[in-house]
Amino acid sequence: MQARRRRPVRRRTGHFLRRRNLVVLAVMLLVAAVALRSWGGATGSYPVVAVVDGDTVKVRMGGGVESVRLIGIDAPEAATSGRPAQCFGLDSSAKAGELLAGKAVRLEFDESQGRLDRYGRLLAYVWIDDVHINALMVRQGYAREFTYNLPYRYQAEFKAAEAEARAAGRGLWAADTCGGRL
Repeated sequence: MQARRRRPVRRRTGHFLRRRNLVVLAVMLLVAAVALRSWGGATGSYPVVAVVDGDTVKVRMGGGVESVRLIGIDAPEAATSGRPAQCFGLDSSAKAGELLAGKAVRLEFDESQGRLDRYGRLLAYVWIDDVHINALMVRQGYAREFTYNLPYRYQAEFKAAEAEARAAGRGLWAADTCGGRL
């Protein structure tokens, strides 16, 4: 009589544990993605308490006031202590005030740009309902597209908006204003 060869017993527990680990890992990644997404777009709306100039506002946030620098745009400077306004700076500030003063905004952050600039201002895209204020300022000629260091989420859209404003001679691109000089 020939002895039976035993088949190796598969360790089902090991297979089960590997599968369970994969499920746990997937859930952890999902939670991390949700957390990063909330970092990417702040929930809630924040009242604008001041418009500093065409690319910087102050919002009430978490019991305090935070300065917010709009990502992807550069507006001409308004008059500051001891320095005159740049060409179209007062117009740009006035437009930002018209759009944002006293309104509640939603902030969208961009991981590629970091959370704060070198002056300690929050870096964000600013939205009122479905209106992207950063893009609107560029499209209407009140600011130019500005890439600080790294490409950002809406860079192509902002570059196209600037090209449109330049071609139409809007705002700071108008021949009778700055002609594009900042």
